[in-house]
Amino acid sequence: MWGRRKFIKLTMAGLVGGTGIYALLNVYLRNNVFDIVAYPDPALRKVSTPIDRIDDAVISMANAMIDTLRFRAPFEFFLHASLYKGLSAPQIGIQKRLIVCGLYGEARAIVNPEILEKRGSYDSEEYCMSLPQHRRKTIKRSNYVKVGYLGLDNREKILDAKGPSAALLEHEIDHLNGVLYIDYT
Repeated sequence: MWGRRKFIKLTMAGLVGGTGIYALLNVYLRNNVFDIVAYPDPALRKVSTPIDRIDDAVISMANAMIDTLRFRAPFEFFLHASLYKGLSAPQIGIQKRLIVCGLYGEARAIVNPEILEKRGSYDSEEYCMSLPQHRRKTIKRSNYVKVGYLGLDNREKILDAKGPSAALLEHEIDHLNGVLYIDYT
């Protein structure tokens, strides 16, 4: 049988070990993690410029943005089948049309996204890493969006999204246009 002391010792050892593992991961990931630009920084209000060509620098930036997203939202990113988190280049201080999102169970880098079609209405409860001092807010978004974009393989692609995924894409594309969720009434 387990005694109370043995249980406490094992629990403490588990906490210390878990903290150590987290610290090591933190050091590793921190090298590839961007700081998030916080409101009211004017960079969040600028319209981003298109990316002319996808090269190693763009691929490296996209991968570091994915690392940042994973670091900032580990539970949502790793534990849910559908991931409703995203990050735009303006949120890391880069005025380029690049977003990364967790969609349909995978991380996607979306270059020069353009909404081609919108339909319906969806009540999206939103918050943003760049606005930590603001509360969640319900925003009217489209229930369906079709987005044209370039993948990191430099191929044109189309992404159809519904419900929360559509809202996520609209939220992140808003960032590229200098629009924040607090702008919606």
